[in-house]
Amino acid sequence: MKQFWAIVLCLLVALFLVSGLRATPEEAVDVFLCADESLTESARLNAFVIGTTDEHIASLLRTSEGLTTRLYGSTVALQGAIEEHHVLVWTCSAAEAQEYPGRIYSLTLDSSLIPEVAVGYVSGNGTLTLRPEELELISGLGALRIGLPMDSEPVIFREQDGQPYGLDADIVSILAKRLGAEFVWEDCGSWSACVDALQAGDIDGLTFFTPTPQRMEFSVFTIPYWDVPWALAGGEQLPRVRQFADLEGLRVAVVESYSVVEELQENPRIELILVERPEHAFRAILEGDADVYMDSLPLLLGRVREQHLSHLRLSVLYDERGDQVSVGLRRDLDALIPLLDRAILSITAEDRRTISQRWFDPRYEQGLARETVRKWAAMTVFAVLILTAIVVLWLQHLRREIARRRLREKEARFRALHDELTELPNRANIQEQIELALLSHSTAGTKFALMFVDLDGFKAVNDKEGHDAGDELLFAVAQRLKRATRKTDLVARFGGDEFVILVRDVESPEQAQRIGEKFLTRVAQPYTISTSEGSFTAKIGASIGVALFPDHGVTQDDLLRAADDAMYEVKEAGKHGVFLARPEQPRTAE
Repeated sequence: MKQFWAIVLCLLVALFLVSGLRATPEEAVDVFLCADESLTESARLNAFVIGTTDEHIASLLRTSEGLTTRLYGSTVALQGAIEEHHVLVWTCSAAEAQEYPGRIYSLTLDSSLIPEVAVGYVSGNGTLTLRPEELELISGLGALRIGLPMDSEPVIFREQDGQPYGLDADIVSILAKRLGAEFVWEDCGSWSACVDALQAGDIDGLTFFTPTPQRMEFSVFTIPYWDVPWALAGGEQLPRVRQFADLEGLRVAVVESYSVVEELQENPRIELILVERPEHAFRAILEGDADVYMDSLPLLLGRVREQHLSHLRLSVLYDERGDQVSVGLRRDLDALIPLLDRAILSITAEDRRTISQRWFDPRYEQGLARETVRKWAAMTVFAVLILTAIVVLWLQHLRREIARRRLREKEARFRALHDELTELPNRANIQEQIELALLSHSTAGTKFALMFVDLDGFKAVNDKEGHDAGDELLFAVAQRLKRATRKTDLVARFGGDEFVILVRDVESPEQAQRIGEKFLTRVAQPYTISTSEGSFTAKIGASIGVALFPDHGVTQDDLLRAADDAMYEVKEAGKHGVFLARPEQPRTAE
């Protein structure tokens, strides 16, 4: 009997201990989130994708307030997404949060919770994982009518087969697939008429739409999905225009409903001529009533080709912020905006490269291939069906083979002209581009700058932390330099920890000096580097030598030597600086 009660007592004690363990809550986890400085105080955290490299934190975030997360494989990948503004909120340490100048979110999460739905991940079939209430929202909306303006090739246009093609057609196709939503394109006339149609509720949304105070009265907007520069078309007397201030004294024709109109109206010295359609602007130029026509670069090129006005001179406003276009919806559809934002953020860099090459590469004759197929089909309509089938299958096979061959050739050309680690142009590539710059700038009588960049402190990081960390640091430096250059400029890896930057259209040595100091500032910002043992912060500097054409040489060798000598002067003066080359400067021994 005593043994029986002893066993019962042991069971009761064990049950008490087990229940006590279950009743003990898991330790809470404090998570800090750094937010892009562009976000306002009223920004809702659940409207953004939160980037992180910590799988456990990602799991916890998905359990709190329906937050959306994206897990990145490395700190470099996350940092690149942050700098490209693909991620607007990201996890950061307590120390980073304390020093961060922008907005900080602080969350306390229960680590005992197990996430039920992996919200925010893109699945194998290309869809976003959505919450039940989000799926219900999309299914309840039905088909959304997206306006299709006329004269908008290559952004959006309809072919003879009735199907929409263009940049926006590809973007909307991705968004529809990610969300499982249905979008239908509805012709709405001129661009001004389409804006009016959205305001009147005759359509549900517009693409290639930029937020302005006036438009926000009747529309809600996603984050930007594309950035295109503004450009001008004018007669032979069109001066070089790089910024809006260069338009002072000119008569500028612009479509009346464009977002840039409000910005241009702030300068009373620019005479605006508002037109309803692009052809009205070209007519004004040809009749002498306007000096230039302004439009986004891809639309301007397409319209110049359509109007057969290749004799017009073009100028691109590279010094101004481009037209960052969004999707605009009726205000009563604002609940759909966070979902579209997440879908836009899921568009990969490879997606963007494919779309850009398809629609903005002048060598790509998209329309020609389809026209050829249609003519061939019309000529063979009465042919024997079996023969037609054989020919079609053969053409499809041949097209696939040509596409694969072109892809292999393109990859081979890329490998031959780019550095394998940083993916920047290599020495052979930059040397070829310098020769082209010498030819074009000598013909135009303009200057360009050549900058020789040598990293200070890189060897110490490489020796202490290992070659893998050194490679990651080189990649991070390369990305920063690339993002700091204009589209017309070029940054290349020259070898080791040396880079060469070609800066076109430099007005003066002082401007070149300022540009070099901008690169220096970017390089000197701290780097978070991941290793197998964790992550660490690296701080390095740079010695930058600057040479100008034709001030310091008229050949490639002279300019590279002058920039290299100026860089060595920085080294001797204590490193981490920018020196301008001096004519006939003697070479300093290492």
